[in-house]
Amino acid sequence: MRERIHRYYQTVLLLIMAAGILAACSSDSSETQATSTGNAPKDHVVHLVSYASGYMEAATTRSAPSGYSDYLPDKAVVMGVYVLPENYNALEEQLIKYDGAKWHATFSVDKNKNYAVYGYLPKAAGMSSSLTKSAPDAATLTLTGMKPVTTDDICIITGVKESETGLKEGGFSWRQASDSDDYYIYMLLNHLYASVRFSMKVYTEYAQLRTIKLKRMTLSTGKESVKATISLTHNTTGATPITNVAYEATGSSSEAAIFSDDEGMALSSTTPTVINACFAPTLSGNLTLVCSYDVYDRKGYLIRQNCTATNQIPNLEASRGQRVQLNLTVNPTYLYVLSDPDLDNPTIKVE
Repeated sequence: MRERIHRYYQTVLLLIMAAGILAACSSDSSETQATSTGNAPKDHVVHLVSYASGYMEAATTRSAPSGYSDYLPDKAVVMGVYVLPENYNALEEQLIKYDGAKWHATFSVDKNKNYAVYGYLPKAAGMSSSLTKSAPDAATLTLTGMKPVTTDDICIITGVKESETGLKEGGFSWRQASDSDDYYIYMLLNHLYASVRFSMKVYTEYAQLRTIKLKRMTLSTGKESVKATISLTHNTTGATPITNVAYEATGSSSEAAIFSDDEGMALSSTTPTVINACFAPTLSGNLTLVCSYDVYDRKGYLIRQNCTATNQIPNLEASRGQRVQLNLTVNPTYLYVLSDPDLDNPTIKVE
């Protein structure tokens, strides 16, 4: 089987900047902010305009910094953060939640007081984190319970500032400059996982005889859970503060659904179906792709249902923040006679 793997590597940063660009936000605070009771923090509103580079592609809605394009979450997500006053090591995780329209912070801070901010995005079900400070300018962020394969782009904060001016990697100092319940937080993030893009088509000759409707794709590894230990060091040069990332994969094999459609999506012989996934880079050589699909004849009649094709993916050799593209084609294993049913399942081949 001929293999053709197109790789393109990009050093990727995500810039998430908090800016109050929606004038209407100030008028709906009664709906979005909870009243403080006892020691419970307010639900402070954070308005995000996000910039991205690399494989996180999104439409541009305003002028972005050089090398970036706009990025906003396409679903509700939670960011786990550690907001530490200077010289203070009470390391309790806080949250910033995106509800599909706005961000909301669950922590409170004092006006004009400096804080160090660390964190990651998104905080998915089953994930937990811890932070230790080894020195004033160094910290270790540990994430546990991550899936080896996921459709989420897990990122680490690598820079934070109270304004866009002077924002760069290596700086984690932030402060709230006013008494407003709106927090203005500008953040830079860096990818923790690698990415794979599957580009799927069927051969033209096959498409003339049969229609493949893709129903489900899963990507599995020989592990079940991943722990990542990220060493961070402050700097003022704009260099990456990530000095090391150690991955530890444990458990037995598990699979992640990276595509699902009960009705099935028809694969084309001309326009590829593109499906993305992220994975722990240390598992680049141990990925298995399973595709489930239905087969229809050229008149639209269902002739085979819930077929599967299993492929061991070649070693992608991808590092953190890199994306690999795999071109997949559906190749018939039987010379079809139009009036006959399929005798063998077609095979999806990696080119």
